[in-house]
This record gives sequence, structure tokens and C-alpha cells, in this order.
Amino acid sequence: MPVPGHVGSDYERLRPDFRVIADPFHPDRRVMLVPAIRPDVAVIHAHLADQAGTLLLEEREDDALLAQAARVVIASAERIAPTDEIRRAPTGVRLESLHVTAVVEVPRGAHPTAVRGAYDLDEPHLLAYMAAARDDVTFKAYLDRYVLEPRTHAEYLEAVGGR
Repeated sequence: MPVPGHVGSDYERLRPDFRVIADPFHPDRRVMLVPAIRPDVAVIHAHLADQAGTLLLEEREDDALLAQAARVVIASAERIAPTDEIRRAPTGVRLESLHVTAVVEVPRGAHPTAVRGAYDLDEPHLLAYMAAARDDVTFKAYLDRYVLEPRTHAEYLEAVGGR
């Protein structure tokens, strides 16, 4: 994939698998080429999903590309919906079920990030996460409270104050 913004960065020195070439559309400019990734597993969150795994994804994200590149895709969705509702959606990116290994309904499953039109980014929680991540002791406490102790997603949402 061409990535023009990294030309001249340390990537040229640190990543011998990244190549810099003349941009074929603008020969006076250089562009970096990065090799494709092939993740073993991708975990993504969708606006809607049907029972077979067809997803309606946010068009501003690269989740569809990630899913198509991964060997296994686990998708959570705000809601399981009929297939025709997904096909009629006026916005979003549809990802066909052949790319999805498993799907589960998880309302507010993108927390602490946002789902456009459903809920906003939880900025206070993200700031708390960033502060905790600065130190091993505080990060362990964060992981215990929000990742390891909640046994269900409902318990997680309760731990973050129902946000």
C-alpha cells in the first residue's frame, strides 16, 4: 500500500521491507510502499450484523479492509438485525458474511470509543486509561478493574459508570 506521509522518516532505516519509489502519478515525488499485513485474528465492532455475519460498518474506519486481510474475524455488533435492514442502510460499509468467522450482539461494545449515531467517545475513561498506562502498577490496577474483574459486558459497563 502506498503511504506518502512516511517518506523521510525512520521507517526507511528501521523497516527494510518498506520501499520508497517515485510516485507513478507524480514522478517528482516519492512514496513509501508498505507490504500487506495478514493478521491471524481481527476483532471489530459493527453498527449492525445479521445472524450469518454480514456487517454494517462505519465508513470512516478501515475495519472492512482489516477483516478482509485477517484469517479469522470476530465481530461484535450493536444489534443483530435482519439482512434486508443491513442491505437497505443508506450509509456505512457492508461486509459480507464470508469474511466473518463469528458474530455476537454487544450493545455499547465499542466503549470507550464511539459508534457514530449511537454514542460518543468516553473521553474521561480514555484519559484515565492513558494515565494508568504510564506505569506498570497503575496499569495493572486498571486491567484488574476494567478487564479482568468484570465477568460480563454488563459488569464492565457498570464498572465504567454505565457509560
